[in-house]
Amino acid sequence: MVRESTVESYLHSRVKALGGTTFKIAPTTVGLPDRMVILPGGHIHLIELKTEVGRLSPVQKLLHEKLSDLGVQVFTLYGKLDVDDWIMCH
Repeated sequence: MVRESTVESYLHSRVKALGGTTFKIAPTTVGLPDRMVILPGGHIHLIELKTEVGRLSPVQKLLHEKLSDLGVQVFTLYGKLDVDDWIMCH
């Protein structure tokens, strides 16, 4: 099984290939997304990464809803295939 850290590294390499970068968000608040992705043109995205069988915790769901209520979209990606699909859309 692929580890979540492997999915994070994969996302970073794919974003870097597009000319962007990623930053690991320090877990100072429980439920924060894993990565902030900045793409060329100043497009900023918050990404929660999971393995193919991972699940969001109740705290993550609650915080992602709170962010959504503020107009911030959090993308939850499950494994490398979801990363590839997300990259194709951005």
